[in-house]
Amino acid sequence: MRHVEDTLQKSCVAWWDWTHPRLSHLLFHVPNGGKRNLKEAAKFKAMGVRPGVSDLILLVPSRTYHFICYELKIGKNTQTDNQRLFQYLVTQQGGKYVVVRSLDQFIEETNQYLES
Repeated sequence: MRHVEDTLQKSCVAWWDWTHPRLSHLLFHVPNGGKRNLKEAAKFKAMGVRPGVSDLILLVPSRTYHFICYELKIGKNTQTDNQRLFQYLVTQQGGKYVVVRSLDQFIEETNQYLES
């Protein structure tokens, strides 16, 4: 299932880069997931890796929000407790947080966000 989520994420980033080339660097992924050995995990934790951080973050403000975070889910996958906590913290800081399940939804959410 992770492979399908990776494909969705690549499609979202490609669409963003194609439609907003001047802002392309402001949509990014923080590589928090994945398997690591204990030494690497401790190193990354000390460097600021946080559980639950969304898959994509767009640091472009809209009229309503400071930034938007996208959590990508496929099929019946649901948010973890850490992801729900991150969602709460994002909204408390004036950000928008959305769970996205398709490229079409990503495009719709992004366009609505930029217009709000």
